Amino acid sequence: MIVVLGRPRAARRPGTPDAVAPTPAGLCVSIARAAVEAGAKVELVGSIGDDAAGDEVIVGLSRLGIGHAAMLRDPGSRTPAPETPQTDLPRLERGDVELGLGYLVEFAVLLLAERLDPDAEAAALDAAAFHGAQVVAILKAGASPSERLADVGTVLEAPDEDGAAFGALVGRFAAELERGTPGAESLARAAVGTGWERRS
Repeated sequence: MIVVLGRPRAARRPGTPDAVAPTPAGLCVSIARAAVEAGAKVELVGSIGDDAAGDEVIVGLSRLGIGHAAMLRDPGSRTPAPETPQTDLPRLERGDVELGLGYLVEFAVLLLAERLDPDAEAAALDAAAFHGAQVVAILKAGASPSERLADVGTVLEAPDEDGAAFGALVGRFAAELERGTPGAESLARAAVGTGWERRS
């Protein structure tokens, strides 16, 4: 199983009035969806607002085949929109990560879809070590990983644009890793037909 750690967002369906319920969005959802489409079982672990938009996002995750048994509902936050700044997202602290990952019996790949605070990251890496899971982390352009993350994980830099295509690549990469394909070969296979192929 693949665990994607991140906070989903709510995006309106294109061409519909504001009253229409939001659908799941964000890099963590793009990654999880691509991994499911590649045949993997996926659990999305993180947090979302305890509001009507959050309810609809959870329903949307179910429709996509993305597990969400360990999704925290934060009563102090609203479900974020794609443009919501990182500082206004629902909480995702060390205790939340420990609780969410503690629900899962086993997993082979842990994908950190966003930058966590140092304590939350440490909890995630501890859980991955306990399960013997491979770690993949996404960082923004120019960001440096912690020393521990750099030692134990594969760190990918997210592009400024075309996040959905990047999410699809990463989801397919995680699915290949979960199948036991070696890292470099996993990335090469995941990139086929995406426009992200290595150029000589």
